[in-house]
Amino acid sequence: MENKENVTQVTQEPQGAAQQFIPWNTFVDSKGVYAVYKPELMELRERGFGDLKGNKLHFAPYESFYLLEKQKIKVFEKQSKRELQLRDLVRKFSVGKPAIWIKYLVYRDLRDRGYIVRESTKAFDFDIYGKGPLRRLISIIYEGGEASLKKLGRLLAYSEREKKEVILAVVDRRTDIVYYTLSSLNV
Repeated sequence: MENKENVTQVTQEPQGAAQQFIPWNTFVDSKGVYAVYKPELMELRERGFGDLKGNKLHFAPYESFYLLEKQKIKVFEKQSKRELQLRDLVRKFSVGKPAIWIKYLVYRDLRDRGYIVRESTKAFDFDIYGKGPLRRLISIIYEGGEASLKKLGRLLAYSEREKKEVILAVVDRRTDIVYYTLSSLNV
């Protein structure tokens, strides 16, 4: 039986042939998705994926969804070694978090536009980096959901203190995403 933790990323092809990409093997347990760290994984870190803790590169749920969808990783259950598909992983992480898929759609859209996206630690959904020196804070608003002026005012005040730009990601019923910059709020 093949040891899934020791698979390399690139296979040797005959001379002159293109190299074939092999997805990284990762594991999911009760704490999330991770890969046992190897120097070759630095490519993912350099592209803004994962947090290195000890000898493991841990991925946020949105990062693992994205990398799995883009076929950059394979995810296996730690105990059973069963390979999980994207829908299995989404189900596992969405327990008690019904908005996780909508947040992932925004994450994927921003990543596909070339931004490095990190889960925010404040009242925002994401921090984004890239495409200029300014860091941006993303707050997701769902069509039909509430976005009080008080909340928007707090978000704007925080962003001004931190010298960051506020972007509202409005997701409609068809999951189309429109971005708005919030620069002032006068009531």
